[in-house]
Amino acid sequence: MFNKNKINTQRIILRSLPILFTLSFLLAQNKESEILYKEYCSGCHGIDGNGNGDYSYLLYPKPRDLTNGVFKIKSTSAGNPPTDQDLFTTIHDGMPGTAMPPFNFLQKHEIKSLVDIVKKFSSMNNKGVQKISVPDELPVTNELIELGRSIYTEVGCNMCHGNTGKGDGLSSQKLVDSQGYPIIPKDFTSGVYLGGGTNRDLYLRFVGGMDGTPMPSYGNLAEVLGKPKSEENKLAWALVHYVKSLETKPDNILQNQAKDRKLAAVKTSRFVKPDQFMDASFSLWNRAKTYSIPISRLWQSDNVNYQMVNVQALYNSKYIAIKMEWEDQSQDQELYRVQDFQDGAAIQFSLDGTKGFHGMGSEDHPTDIWFWKAEWQMRTNEKTESDIVLAYANRISDSNVNTYPTLMNDMAYLSGRDAGNINSELGKTSPVENVTAVGPQTVTPFSENEQKVMGNGTWDGQKWQVVFVRKLQSDSEQKVNFKKDKSSPIAFAIWNGSEKDRNGQKMVSTWYELELKD
Repeated sequence: MFNKNKINTQRIILRSLPILFTLSFLLAQNKESEILYKEYCSGCHGIDGNGNGDYSYLLYPKPRDLTNGVFKIKSTSAGNPPTDQDLFTTIHDGMPGTAMPPFNFLQKHEIKSLVDIVKKFSSMNNKGVQKISVPDELPVTNELIELGRSIYTEVGCNMCHGNTGKGDGLSSQKLVDSQGYPIIPKDFTSGVYLGGGTNRDLYLRFVGGMDGTPMPSYGNLAEVLGKPKSEENKLAWALVHYVKSLETKPDNILQNQAKDRKLAAVKTSRFVKPDQFMDASFSLWNRAKTYSIPISRLWQSDNVNYQMVNVQALYNSKYIAIKMEWEDQSQDQELYRVQDFQDGAAIQFSLDGTKGFHGMGSEDHPTDIWFWKAEWQMRTNEKTESDIVLAYANRISDSNVNTYPTLMNDMAYLSGRDAGNINSELGKTSPVENVTAVGPQTVTPFSENEQKVMGNGTWDGQKWQVVFVRKLQSDSEQKVNFKKDKSSPIAFAIWNGSEKDRNGQKMVSTWYELELKD
């Protein structure tokens, strides 16, 4: 006799298996989404997505409040939510010129899971949302550019973006976003745009506007200008071509980008010495491939918020050398007055191989940082001591009085120096400081006998060239080790003294991978 109850139970279990598998899969997906969001997004956007993450105080513009459902970059008309692909593209490509970096080192399914988190925070329902139909682009002509020029002025683009497109219009200092924060109009001459710089990208920005900002939608240019509806596309493409004509960016701004985000260090002779590596003009550097790394300012200024750093790498059987080169029109190397700020550059490595938070890592993913400082470079070159005399040479000091006790003169009580603070050393033999960090405000210098990174920086009147050199291997678990069969996550940062950059106010890249190649 068959046990009918047992058979029915088995049937129920079999029928339930697909549902159970589906539930398990969805739970696993949600868990992955939460882990990824916490690792890469919560530091800025907050655990709850409200834009008040632990690091948001370092950033301007402020991180997006994901809960309000308002997004700037999308392919849909004003007031409508973005598509899933819009959100995917923003996460993948980042927003150049802001603190939102590209996360193109993540897998597609990982980015899609982050899209789901964003939609969840914003309670977004974008099912069936219609994309803006982009017509065939009209070829650029002088006539079309001139038409665009007249449109640019007539609809008032110049009031925010300025007559020459530099973002310095009459209203530029009065603009705020939907959260009440000041917002800087785009400098069209830079050729860098939040949502991409292709002509199609600009068409979408002009026609769809940018929700949450003062940038309106111009999807009805014909109506605004009193023209026939049949000319709508011509007017829109004319405006696009005129804005593109304002760009004054270098022709090579997008050249030599790292494919697959990988940088190759080229092998050289074992007889090359550190001082040869540190010579930025050494002919051996001609053998190294040059990679153009985009960097964005965490806290926007009225000037440069996005630029390229050229990176090269060499190594031999004992040492590795990494060279950074970037444009800087001023040499800022004084640091003695409160109004002085120095130029600087840094390279950071992920110690556990994880591309975690790009702002100096986290407790779970510590970083090894090589930090070059222009003021240290000056003191190293000139063999001068750090002293207020360098800034105020004609000051009157108690030390100038013969009767003042020697034990109480200017040099007697220097607590930083006496405590062994590397920043308070009287003399400098290297312009580079090696530190470790587990996130912002956690920088910890290695002791003096652990400062093994060498370096040298030179300024030619227009750009800095800085070379870092260190032995391939280190005995410390808090420092990166370089091996041919293992890539090292690497990222870059620069400080511009003329922009008053210091500490967390800087320009940064996201993660790349450094590989040693034969």
